[in-house]
Amino acid sequence: MPRQRAPKVQDLAPERAGALRAERRAAIIEAAKNVFTRDGLDKASMRTIAKQADCTTGAIYPYFQGKEEIYGAVLTESLDLLQDYIRTSMAAAETPPARARAGLAAFHDYYRDRPDELALGLYLFQGLGPNGLTKELDRALNAQLAELFSTLTGACREAGLPDPASTAGGGIAQAVGALVLERTGRIKLVGQSSPELMRAYLDRAFSDL
Repeated sequence: MPRQRAPKVQDLAPERAGALRAERRAAIIEAAKNVFTRDGLDKASMRTIAKQADCTTGAIYPYFQGKEEIYGAVLTESLDLLQDYIRTSMAAAETPPARARAGLAAFHDYYRDRPDELALGLYLFQGLGPNGLTKELDRALNAQLAELFSTLTGACREAGLPDPASTAGGGIAQAVGALVLERTGRIKLVGQSSPELMRAYLDRAFSDL
């Protein structure tokens, strides 16, 4: 049987056309995530992304102007999911200290379950500054990170911690550091697992509450 032609967006009703655009965009992002995880941003190309997405390179350009823009979309989606995961974890806690602790633990747990997403985010930082994104995309991602940090800092403030920003920032640093050690196999040097290191930090941070 002859291969059926994929429907053109312009041939569809407005609602169906919008849904198809969203589906195709999501498929491109998912395919690109796999390519970036395997090849990194430098070695990835629009051609390899198109091949992974089972489409032509030209079919990507109505949605993204280049691989950097797709990379930004991958990270944007990841940060949105992280923010939702943190807020859901905090909402399940009953007291302000428990909510703050749950939020910081959720940051660690999210990336421990999704190490590829952490690696994709860290890939941007080579040397002394972020690489691979335009200034506009970098600003947008920084705004998402600032919102996430504000969520955690606000929770630490409501918990009554004396220096909420330092506690939130320290928790993020502890989580990322422990996860990098685990990801690279260096965690054996400290004799503890990533969850154990994170739990020890939280025990110290919330010991007076």
